[in-house]
Amino acid sequence: MASCSWLPGGLGTPYQPVVAVVDRLGLIGLDAGMNPHTTAGGRGLLIGLLLVTGCSNGGSTSTHAFDGLDRADRYASDGGRVIPKAGAPLSIDGQAVEWSTVSDRLAEAAGAVVVEEVALDRVIEREAAARGIQITQADLDRERRWVARAVDQGARSSGADPAVLVREIRQRRGLGPERFAALLRRNAALRAMVRGTVEVSTEQVERAWRTQHGERVRIRIILTPSMTDAQNLRSQALAAGSDEYTFAKLAETYSTDNSAPLGGLIEPFSTEDPAYEETVRRVAAGLQPGQIGPVVATRNGHAVILLTDRIPPDGVTLEESRERLREQITLRQERISMDQLANQLLRSAHVRVFDPALSWSVEAGRGD
Repeated sequence: MASCSWLPGGLGTPYQPVVAVVDRLGLIGLDAGMNPHTTAGGRGLLIGLLLVTGCSNGGSTSTHAFDGLDRADRYASDGGRVIPKAGAPLSIDGQAVEWSTVSDRLAEAAGAVVVEEVALDRVIEREAAARGIQITQADLDRERRWVARAVDQGARSSGADPAVLVREIRQRRGLGPERFAALLRRNAALRAMVRGTVEVSTEQVERAWRTQHGERVRIRIILTPSMTDAQNLRSQALAAGSDEYTFAKLAETYSTDNSAPLGGLIEPFSTEDPAYEETVRRVAAGLQPGQIGPVVATRNGHAVILLTDRIPPDGVTLEESRERLREQITLRQERISMDQLANQLLRSAHVRVFDPALSWSVEAGRGD
């Protein structure tokens, strides 16, 4: 996902829990507490079909949101075996079109992704067998429940229909029954391999509580490529008396951030949240509503920040949220470990591509 913001995915677009869909394999990782507007986002090579604001303790998603997964579960329980389809795959005006007509085009369009998925399937299966790990239907059901919980949470925060969110993701990434089932199976195997390796400290839980339930700030931002431009725009905003309307118009006109159409406004965040860029958190923490901070350097340019609001804590105590936060942190840490392990295993695969169309797709994906 292209971004010109100091936070991947754009800074100021209204929060959409489905916006952060990984560009490559898209394994499901419930990255509790994260959102697509954080420095911790990145590409997420293997984990993270959905990045949402949190994991609820309950709730269920409409069954039609996972349309086709019953067949997908049968596919997964059969060891990921695909039965070749006989005959022509389609007809046009009653005339059959053979597989040979469409296969090369399919390979060129999505071959690199499929090659990588198949390679990862193989190396994960090999590693799981070496460790004596067997994936059960209960493991697959657990992965599906975590997806459902994440979608429910995202839907509640955005007011969207969970089924619509899932369909949007699956359609955007071509996650039909077979690929989605294989995706669940990969996640289940990776999670089984890293289970028990995650330790959550008291400090992590307390920081997560402060981040989610403590004071938050809302800012507007102007992002420019050069320090000089940022300083000039800051001077214009100060000359207008730090007026929020003027700042918003400057952001709309000159900012290179994705938040520009919204006048630079982004969603509230905690200045203790380590997922956000440290320079921006530090400036926002020292401002009062209506104040404009100094120009700060970010990864993607130079930023001018106006603090609009300080939002008080929501009243949720540490004790009543401790176990939920511990689960969220555990899931996040597992996701990171799964990502690292998957990359390590994928690097161990020796893949040779013989088909010209597949080879073109793989080489194009590498930029060869």
